[in-house]
Amino acid sequence: MTSRTAWTAGNGQGLTWGTLINSSDMASMTAAYTVLSTVSDIANGTNLDQFMDISASCVIASSTIVVGANLAFWLYALNQDGSTYGDGQLVAGTPKNVTPTFAPVGVMPLVAAASQTALLGFIQGIVIPPGSFRVAMQDNSGFNLTSGTQSVKYRTYNLNLNN
Repeated sequence: MTSRTAWTAGNGQGLTWGTLINSSDMASMTAAYTVLSTVSDIANGTNLDQFMDISASCVIASSTIVVGANLAFWLYALNQDGSTYGDGQLVAGTPKNVTPTFAPVGVMPLVAAASQTALLGFIQGIVIPPGSFRVAMQDNSGFNLTSGTQSVKYRTYNLNLNN
């Protein structure tokens, strides 16, 4: 009989933060554009992790962020044809002025304030499917990201029912 439930590190990425979207994919990205990561597929066919957290640290020139500004994230599953991701609108590493045709897996609200340069946030408990996927991000801050370092990372974990 199980006496308690506890988190356990994922079998794939685990609890160490790993790159989810390459900095170069987001450098100088135009506001309202979406980019699909060029990071190799997150292969969750063998590891079968259940949950993912996302942490973002992006940079803009000093600007006033308004209420409602955010970074939105979509999970782009590798389709059955083995080459198309999600709705097929995005090419990895090429920002495009589109919004994916399906619901985001998470929206990261941004702090509304004057003289902002750092767009920081965290999304927890995203349910991830078995199989391979990549993640796309849309910059809804109202401002272009800088050419400097942008960082979007992830970690994976599961529930352990045998503690």
